[in-house]
Amino acid sequence: MRVLSDRRILIAICVGIGVVVGAAIASAVLLTVRRPRQVIVEVSSLAPDRSAVTYRHPVRATAPTDEAAAVAELERRMKDKPSPYDAGELAELYLKRAQRDGDPKDYAASEAMARRSLELMPHPNAARLTLARIAAANHHFRRAIELVKEQFEEKHVGGGYIILATAHLALGELREAIEAADVVVEKRPDTEAYLTRALVLEAQGRDAEAGHDFTRAAALEVFGNPDDAARLRALWARFLLRRGEPAGARLVLEEAQRLSPRQPLVTAMRAELALRTGDAAGAKKLFEDAFAAGRQVRYLIDQARAQEVGGDRAGANALRARVEGIVRQDLEGSAGHRLELIEVLVEQGAPAQVEEAIALGRTELAQRGGAEVRYQLARALARRPEKPDEAMRQVQQALAGGVRDARLYELASHLDARLGNTLRSGVYAYEARRLDPEGSVGTSWRKLGLGPAL
Repeated sequence: MRVLSDRRILIAICVGIGVVVGAAIASAVLLTVRRPRQVIVEVSSLAPDRSAVTYRHPVRATAPTDEAAAVAELERRMKDKPSPYDAGELAELYLKRAQRDGDPKDYAASEAMARRSLELMPHPNAARLTLARIAAANHHFRRAIELVKEQFEEKHVGGGYIILATAHLALGELREAIEAADVVVEKRPDTEAYLTRALVLEAQGRDAEAGHDFTRAAALEVFGNPDDAARLRALWARFLLRRGEPAGARLVLEEAQRLSPRQPLVTAMRAELALRTGDAAGAKKLFEDAFAAGRQVRYLIDQARAQEVGGDRAGANALRARVEGIVRQDLEGSAGHRLELIEVLVEQGAPAQVEEAIALGRTELAQRGGAEVRYQLARALARRPEKPDEAMRQVQQALAGGVRDARLYELASHLDARLGNTLRSGVYAYEARRLDPEGSVGTSWRKLGLGPAL
């Protein structure tokens, strides 16, 4: 196979000239070869089967109306005669709406109603899992795990293993994440189970297996939930795009858009596709639309990336300053995400902002060691002229978990060039191009924030 042969040649060259065997890319390749379930494939083999992409059921356009009616009826019943079952169901509906629309008020309402349900009936009550999902949404992953384990003690497992897999994945605990995901697939092999495992496999770099699970998740869809079907396809498209499959990502996103035209995640992934294929102006507009529909600051961060790629750095930094204010305000409560603040500080790039990002990144890393945390911390460290070695250690540890990300390879190449490791820098650059093969029109997105502090 060509990819495997290329890697063997590169490893042989590294060994032949005495590069340390533990160097990041060589280590990553050797670990890949030895990992029992790893399959090395050409990126193009991940292209989705068109028949698997198509939603096999009629699409109902009245779901939001049905949801609104259900919420109104449950609210009326809770006023007339409070019930733990009605409270629990209402908490779930509020949470579903919050996850779709990004409204913090719905998260707060969901948490309040779940707690009300537990007050009315402490045991047994699956409302505890609703609280666990809310905790995970707020990046309180340890708390989410604790709540699931409390639920397990009652022998009411429900979707607990899915929450465990998601929380462990966010914490960078990939072994625990895949164990939980495997249990989900074994006990309840449905769409959500396969999607959960696909996301964990993607984080481990087990691409062939992840692609299979995305396909299985789509094949097992049941009638009546096109919004969830669109979300699945948005996440599938993200995976394909990260693996150098823009054509496959576009195919999947077209179906996602048909199913749920205004879903923020679908719009955001269409924007990401535009950004990575050279349409910065189109990406900016789509990210704006995603934020208008979903009110997630993530979409504003991405809009700023599109503006900078399009040549408007001043406008991008003005938007980042706005995001910084929003996130700082949110962090005073429970809705803010520290990692988002780190990202916008790094990309603004003033020395004081970089120093704050490094401090925040180290605090975040002490709580969870996922690849995204290490990447953002490494970016911050890389903006210090004297810190390429420390930044490189964070990149290597992220790659050691199996993650395959063009941004990480781009950063590794940049850092190794600064460290004087020319050959290894070229190897990382090769990996970045392989995962992001669009050429000069689309690759500037992954180079953002790699220079010294401004």
